Amino acid sequence: MKRIYIAILAAAALFAGCEEFQPVFTGKYPDPEQQYIYTDEDFGNKFTSIADLKAMYNGKPVKVNKRCVIKGQVTTSDQVGNLYKSLYIQDETAGIEVKIGKNGLYNEYKLGQWLYVDCTDLTIGDYNGMINLGYEDPTHEYETSYLEHAYIIDNHVFKGEYDEPVQPVVVSEADLLKDVNMGRLVTIENLKYGFVDSYGKMNHIFILAYVDPNGDRKDYANNGIFIDEDWNQPADKDLWVNTWACSETKWKEYLNSGIFDNVEVAGTTVGGLKNPDGTYNIGSMAYAVSQYFTLGSKSVQVRSSGYARFADTKIPSEVLDGTATVTFTGILTKYKGEAQFTLIDLSGVKKADGSPWYDTNNKEIK
Repeated sequence: MKRIYIAILAAAALFAGCEEFQPVFTGKYPDPEQQYIYTDEDFGNKFTSIADLKAMYNGKPVKVNKRCVIKGQVTTSDQVGNLYKSLYIQDETAGIEVKIGKNGLYNEYKLGQWLYVDCTDLTIGDYNGMINLGYEDPTHEYETSYLEHAYIIDNHVFKGEYDEPVQPVVVSEADLLKDVNMGRLVTIENLKYGFVDSYGKMNHIFILAYVDPNGDRKDYANNGIFIDEDWNQPADKDLWVNTWACSETKWKEYLNSGIFDNVEVAGTTVGGLKNPDGTYNIGSMAYAVSQYFTLGSKSVQVRSSGYARFADTKIPSEVLDGTATVTFTGILTKYKGEAQFTLIDLSGVKKADGSPWYDTNNKEIK
């Protein structure tokens, strides 16, 4: 398919931000009119497998300079806000993130629907070990940017037939970090809360917060607040960071409880930034939280957005105290060589017997 790119439209697409999580629209748009359903014949029945596309990456961003079309089924939904401006598709060989720069993607791209992506002139890049497909980032801050403008999206992403949703593959400890499973919809069974690392340190959570969320977020020495196991969680588990993530309201609640007061920041501690009236000289925003689990001898970091509808939902107490395991279904990724997991929603959180931990309103089923 020959295209004529209009420079001003391309430029608009390139300057998209790459924040990991942001507020997303999770309401209902009117169903879009499906003007044409693409089929294999529209692309000459010639496709590159997703695995072969990912194999083109050679350690630096690769712009696809020849005709290359991939075909895959949609495996994610951003309806509950735990994915941001991206969706995942997979074929029989692999899965990949496609960085479509829009919110409310679930209204246009349905679970199980076939998508055709013409990768010509798009860029294959890496983010901390995960190969993704997007647009060239002119700032070179990231290896890829979003397909931000409708003109560009419509010339690269084509909607195919609706099909049954993809069934997840059960992944064992031995297969956890295999490339073939990265970016795919998987199920991981019977994980225990917490992970003991190679230094013998127990890990439960990680949060990167900021003294000033509107300040320089790369100035970790002066603006970063690293909340991990160097901060000792209180003995009372009711005072733990026991939610999947934290909204801005929940962050204020955790902060004002004083449980972070001994966390070091900017040459002092969080408690050292407390005013005489008990308030803190620390800004507020929603924060992603990584909750650590163990599968055999390996860690699985379940990372959730503070903007997800289930952000402030508590992890079941039986999971926190180690008397029950949990089974997850969602997208398997990795971060700096360690397994990372993205829930699509809380229906992907099950008990050992396969029954759900939560109802459709994100309430724990007792």
